[in-house]
Amino acid sequence: MLLHRLLASSVWPSLQPSGASLALAVSTSLAAIVALAGGCTSFAFRSGGRGQAPSDLQDRKDMVALDAGVLQMGWKVGEPDEFPQHKVTLAPFLIDRTEVTLGNYRRCVEARTCKAPQVPGDGWETTEQHPVVGVTWLDAKRYCEWVNRRLPTEAEWEMAARRGHDGAYPWGGKAGPGTANLRGGEDGFERTAPVGSFPRGATKAGVVDLAGNAAEWVFDWYDATWYGKSPEGDPTGPEAPTGQRVVRGGSWADPNHLARGSARGALDPNVSNNAVGFRCAATP
Repeated sequence: MLLHRLLASSVWPSLQPSGASLALAVSTSLAAIVALAGGCTSFAFRSGGRGQAPSDLQDRKDMVALDAGVLQMGWKVGEPDEFPQHKVTLAPFLIDRTEVTLGNYRRCVEARTCKAPQVPGDGWETTEQHPVVGVTWLDAKRYCEWVNRRLPTEAEWEMAARRGHDGAYPWGGKAGPGTANLRGGEDGFERTAPVGSFPRGATKAGVVDLAGNAAEWVFDWYDATWYGKSPEGDPTGPEAPTGQRVVRGGSWADPNHLARGSARGALDPNVSNNAVGFRCAATP
């Protein structure tokens, strides 16, 4: 049954009941199927002793500070789960300027705190400046806590992507060449790119890769009807588990419209995918 469900969701999974989804790539099924067979491919990391994150990883110099503010969350012409638009008020927070890199995540694995990412073994990008992908929601949460941070809430993520402009995309304009690493090789990358490779796609505050490259886990449980009942102040999503966590931002495998700042996706938190990574947030 599990095998059938994973195969059915391999390339264009229906990640939520409404039909709005991020086009997560084929390794969701590939990695899980190989794991079931007992031979899962993973990066080869050197094991070390368990410990806390080094001080350079806990340093917040590479985070972007966002002041308290108000966001009209959702989109007037989006997918059904982006309705209704609703007012959200957020306290100040910090968010990583880039997605967490493979190099930094590697150090968490070597400290025996994080699990090695699960990716195909066909020459997948393993350079340290690429975003780590192939990690579950639990892996992402564990890393952020190791560096004394946390996963951003869905509302914080959208605030970071949309603050300061009325456009659909994080940079405030239309999708176009040089703004994001999305489906196809026209942008110069068949799969992930080193983080920060698309400075034209940065937000006004300087956060990069919120559209494309790797889709990103956030804290909240997913509910397709959540926007109709979300509280206004600092929402953190449904309290009761729904079986899926929210994924944001679109990836190298997705078309433009799934990289909009309001587009929502969802995935089983125990599943990893070669198009999904994460970034961390923190409270000042």
